[in-house]
Amino acid sequence: MEDTLTHRQLQSLIHISNVLNTSFDIETIIELIMRETISVVEAAEGGSLWLYNKKQDCLIAQSAQGVFYPKIFRQIRLQPGESMTGITFEKRKSVIYKNENEIKTALATLSFKNSGLLSRSIPESFHFSTVISAPIFLKGECIGVFTLDSFQQSLNFKPEDLHLLEAICHQAAVALERSSLYKEKEQTVKNLSYSIETHRTLANLVLQGEDLHSILQYIHRWIGQNTFLFDELGDQITSSYDPVLSTEILMYVKHQAAILMKSTENSLSVKEVEVVGVPYQLVSLPLGSKPNFLGLLMILSTKKLDEMDLAALEHACTVLSLQVFKEQTVFETQQRLKDEFVTMLFTEQMDEALLQRAKSLDLNPGDNYIATIIEFSMDSNQKNQPKEGIIRKMIQLTNQAFLGPYTKGMTVTYHHQIVVLLSDHSNTANSFIVSRVKEKIKWIQQEIMSRNWEVEVAFGIGRVKQGLQNVHKSLKEAENCLNFIRHFHWENSILSYSDLGIQRFILQNPEEEVMEFIHEVLGPLIDYENSRKGDLLKTLYIYLEGNQNVKRTADTLHVHINTLSYRLKRIEEILSMDLTDSKQVLNLHLAVNLYRYIKKQPSTQMV
Repeated sequence: MEDTLTHRQLQSLIHISNVLNTSFDIETIIELIMRETISVVEAAEGGSLWLYNKKQDCLIAQSAQGVFYPKIFRQIRLQPGESMTGITFEKRKSVIYKNENEIKTALATLSFKNSGLLSRSIPESFHFSTVISAPIFLKGECIGVFTLDSFQQSLNFKPEDLHLLEAICHQAAVALERSSLYKEKEQTVKNLSYSIETHRTLANLVLQGEDLHSILQYIHRWIGQNTFLFDELGDQITSSYDPVLSTEILMYVKHQAAILMKSTENSLSVKEVEVVGVPYQLVSLPLGSKPNFLGLLMILSTKKLDEMDLAALEHACTVLSLQVFKEQTVFETQQRLKDEFVTMLFTEQMDEALLQRAKSLDLNPGDNYIATIIEFSMDSNQKNQPKEGIIRKMIQLTNQAFLGPYTKGMTVTYHHQIVVLLSDHSNTANSFIVSRVKEKIKWIQQEIMSRNWEVEVAFGIGRVKQGLQNVHKSLKEAENCLNFIRHFHWENSILSYSDLGIQRFILQNPEEEVMEFIHEVLGPLIDYENSRKGDLLKTLYIYLEGNQNVKRTADTLHVHINTLSYRLKRIEEILSMDLTDSKQVLNLHLAVNLYRYIKKQPSTQMV
């Protein structure tokens, strides 16, 4: 159902885009946009499009459709911050009013006159149920607002409706600018027809299933200049440019994209630049608008682009935005299906339906499997980097690292983590498989650092398990590794369950029970160290780690053997035990090693 809806929305957006090109009369365009938008958004029973009048400092309704009485409704003059529409204009960001209480709070800001006009413009039997409102931006300036209304409790707007409305607002802004340009320079209308045809061609490419690279290649051929497309994180998605461009020029374009990504501006940018002695015009056009920023189209041109070229490129950005939105929707749908599959694996619900789903994901139930879970957190200072974009890029990196023509598996988001399942039908040694996974992970770490994503990443790796019915065990082991990294003093962000030795004792028992065992064996020595801050606990650890070799221990501690002998004797006295008793030493060795990994214990700083 969701895939069908997405395709229908995409067709409606392209239809609206084509409608914009059938008329230069702004009133006709607005009416057509209103009609098409209300028809494609299921919950919308009415709507209004408002433009800001600078002289009067108010928003004026250009169109009102649905249950409204238009003649009365269009008499309303909203100040910035007044009602749902005015609040959206003042905040410069989209808003969804989910219930009648939120709507009543917003309506309370209406002036007495406007409140009366609104009451008269709506039949008494109709009351607002939910409302969505999106700003219309033109070259970074908010010029108006598009608002959709629902009057039934059973019809509620969804987040994807708001995204769709924002995309339509972008098209409306392009139409408004195009109409203005037409009025000012009617003699350029013939040039604009070429832009219209190009836009239609691009729209058809999307409907035909062409990818972003094909679309960008067409833009390159059409405009005859170097074109680059970047995602919301500043990574280059694809490009089409003159092959003689030097590496230095390409790095310059990428650097400029990174700068623009951090900028608070989200509008068309045109500037004259000089790179390696060659003059260029650098044009940057955003895809979407913040906070739903999708990426950046950049043109490095050897000639000065005129206003018609720029207007046509803005049309192209609309098509590119639709394609990016479409690809993200497909990605999210695929991830949701895989997420459901992994959820059932975690709960050990292995049945025939799950086996069939595994086969549809190209996973053989009889293969060997190993699970890796990736956990990451973003730097609190990196607020400009969208988390959804990071997740998509992390999955792309993971797929690139692990999956290929000779490797089967899947990568999926699960509870704010990334789960990687890899299958192996050969008799490869388990240790070799784990080693190979670690190598891939190190490559991912290097890529993250080179891209400056500012994320902290930890990797937990389970053991190889025979058959899909046992993969939940590998998943649990990977999860336990992450728990160990998170809660205990582990020196590495990569941990496989095979690496855990005595530490498994901590994972398999409550911390209280572990601490009870530690204090039964080491309690007197811990109390002694805490009161005197000595070196006995450190000495004991190094002595045991060195297989009770006195000389090696003394050398490591840089003390005389007599000093070491005194310390060991003192330890025996405090603990009332014999360091030559193998059973007592075994318990002691176990307790010392466990104590090192208990979180926030002073001994971890000593040893």
